Amino acid sequence: MASSISTSNPVKFFEEHGYFYDEDPTIGNLVTQLETRGIAESREGLHAAIPILLANSNVRPILEPYLSRPDVRLCITLGDDPDHPFVFSLDAGQKDFIILHMWSPGSEAELYHGSHLNPPGLPRLKAARASNGLLEPASAVLKKRNYSPVAIEMKHGGV
Repeated sequence: MASSISTSNPVKFFEEHGYFYDEDPTIGNLVTQLETRGIAESREGLHAAIPILLANSNVRPILEPYLSRPDVRLCITLGDDPDHPFVFSLDAGQKDFIILHMWSPGSEAELYHGSHLNPPGLPRLKAARASNGLLEPASAVLKKRNYSPVAIEMKHGGV
């Protein structure tokens, strides 16, 4: 399992893969603090997080373009939900918004390489509405599209 991406160009990696992750104990500790204060699912929590997120030199160039027009649609805390892939949008290749996940220490996730694009010749991705407000595509559909799962582990938390 990986915890950080080794790249000199995080923006290019983000655009090509559809995700970026970086273990960062400062962010992990922040998540714990926001949860303790009861503001992890609020705009107040996001506003408290922005300066800390921007202090991360890998995250800053990815996140900064979206901060000029912040439009928070969903702030939720996700718990352990193994074998359930979630997506925020079914619009392939969109660049109008970003999904930001801040992970507490000990978090694990599976990201799907290339899942932000529709493979040529295949129809648009379909998904069912999940109880957490996100969309849940069938795992079999992700496999059929040859989206490669990447397991990550954030021992110290991160983004």
